[in-house]
Amino acid sequence: MKTLQSTFAIALLATSVIFNANAEEKKTEKNEAAASTTNSIANYKMSNLKVGLYEAGHVNSLKLNLTLTKDAGKTATVKLMDEKGNVLVEERISKNETAYSFRFDFSETPVGTYYVEVINGNHIVTKEVLKGKGTLSY
Repeated sequence: MKTLQSTFAIALLATSVIFNANAEEKKTEKNEAAASTTNSIANYKMSNLKVGLYEAGHVNSLKLNLTLTKDAGKTATVKLMDEKGNVLVEERISKNETAYSFRFDFSETPVGTYYVEVINGNHIVTKEVLKGKGTLSY
């Protein structure tokens, strides 16, 4: 009877050790996944990418100014595209610049929808610009 109790005790102890090891492994995986998500969110929130649009001079001048601030150390691309995705203007901003401004002249473009897209690393900002007869809205 004593051997049966010893065997049972050893089996119970082995099961307990295996169960605890498995639980610790799951806890570690969960903590690593949470840390990865937290790092991704923190990296996203740390971006300084900001894009502003305003009309130059006066309303209905059809000259749209773009200003942006961006993260140092990363290049950026600014594109003006029509509604079909054709790139009308593309500017590359060096990784050393943190502020930039550019003027798009819409006086010769047809009435329609346009998009300003700014890409800085993993961050993308897209702004829609509607050109009417003699007007811009954004």
